[in-house]
Order: sequence, then structure tokens, then C-alpha cells
Amino acid sequence: MTLWCGSGRSGRERLRSDSECSSYEEESKIVVVGCAGVGKTALCHIFVNGDTNSRKNTIQKSARARRAEFDTWETVDGETCCLRLFELRMAANGDDDEQIVRSLAQNADGFLLVYSITSRQSFGAVSRVYDEIHRIRNNKDTPLVLVGNKGDAIHNREVLVSDGRDLAFEMGTAFYECSTKSDFGQVNSIFHDVIRQVRCVRSRSRAEEQTCNKVRGFIHRLSFKKRSRSLKRHSTD
Repeated sequence: MTLWCGSGRSGRERLRSDSECSSYEEESKIVVVGCAGVGKTALCHIFVNGDTNSRKNTIQKSARARRAEFDTWETVDGETCCLRLFELRMAANGDDDEQIVRSLAQNADGFLLVYSITSRQSFGAVSRVYDEIHRIRNNKDTPLVLVGNKGDAIHNREVLVSDGRDLAFEMGTAFYECSTKSDFGQVNSIFHDVIRQVRCVRSRSRAEEQTCNKVRGFIHRLSFKKRSRSLKRHSTD
């Protein structure tokens, strides 16, 4: 089920080296975060590989199995970007590695907050994660998508669609329900959504920077003219 939808799949290929990734002007770092067992790795593998059977695109997995990283490139709305995916498993009891969470939250361009519709506990965890991200990033505009995974397990549902929709409304973000077993196109739309949000934030940031530069330039010109007039008065005296 899609409550805010993106476009279909196009133009994805596996990155073969970091140098290929760096050749693109646009690079997006997306953190996929949630409790164990909600389907974070499956989401990443489906987006990168098209299915959950291949494991060749996992480029790093920590000894504690808390993180996995993926590189790919993707064409969205006719523009190709390098995409770095960082999977982060959060502890259901809130006992998270604060240093890892802080580092990823500060440096990420966007986030997928993933829970399982069959686990009320995982749903509560994403709300806690959102509060932590919000605090670390000092309330600044953050590209974010809330994802309810395992949509095929409707007979074991513990989290209603309305629960996800209400939480997304509180967060002010997009919301999707999906199944990594049967709905590959929906998974694609989720990642496209966060990429578009990242682009919007960057576009606003560039526009604000251009405005600030114009203001600084105007002030500099005024100051220069005042100094010039002052020097002329002194020279005539």
C-alpha cells in the first residue's frame, strides 16, 4: 500500500569501484534504520539487485552485525546519482551504540525508518529513533521516509495502516507499506522518494546560499563606496 508514491525503476547498475561513484557530482548517503528482523537488508538488496537471493553487493558488514553498506547508482527523473546505503540495526530495548548513531545521523543525507507491521515493538522503536535523529540534527530539515515492511503478513498484523499514517503525519514525512517478498516496484518507489527529498533540501540550501552571497556582496559594495567617499573627502581637505 502506498500513501505517497514515487516513480518506477530505471537505469540502475552496480557500482564497480569507489572511483566510479566519485565521478558523479551528486552523491546521497541514506541510512536504513530499524530493529532486527524488520527487513532492512532485504530492502537494500532488492533495490540494488532486484531480489533477495544475491549477496554480492554487500561491501561491508561489521563484526557485531550492526551495519551493512551498499553502493549503487540510480537514475531518478532523468538524473543519475551515486547512492550509498548504510544499514543500522537499532536495539529494541533502546540500548544503542550512541557513537555509531550520532555519526550516521550527522553525516547522512536521508533516512528510511523501517518497522515490521507484525511487530508493535519495532513500530515503537522507529518513533524513538526519529526523536534521536531530530535531536542530533538540531531539528533541521531531514529527508525521511517511514516504511512498514512485511505487508504480505496481514494475518499477523500488529500495526494498523492508520497507525503508520498517523506517525508519519506527526513526523511530517512520507509513509509506505510494502512487502520485500512480492512488491519490488514499491521498494523502488521508497528509495526514489527519499532521493527526491534529498534533492529538494539541497536545492533550497543552494538557493539560500545564493541569496546570502548576494546580500554579502551588496553590503560589501556599500561599504566600499562609503570608504571611497571618505577617502575623497580626506584628500580634498
